[in-house]
Amino acid sequence: MINPIMISLIIGITQAIKIAGLPKKFAPIVSLVLGIIMCVFFESKGDIKQSVLDGIILGLTASGLFSGYKSMTKNSKN
Repeated sequence: MINPIMISLIIGITQAIKIAGLPKKFAPIVSLVLGIIMCVFFESKGDIKQSVLDGIILGLTASGLFSGYKSMTKNSKN
């Protein structure tokens, strides 16, 4: 199950890593890896394949939500 709190954590951690100096082009990869790690360690119910798939979905969702929010706020400023 995809946890909205985990999505928020991934967005926040990825932003902190970007502020620390990570090039922005690597942010989706960081989100993906964080999603997989979080699901495998915190949401694992014995099925590692399902946890990895959930982690991929979680990471890509976090990355997409942030980029969507960014593009919406950028367009509203014009």
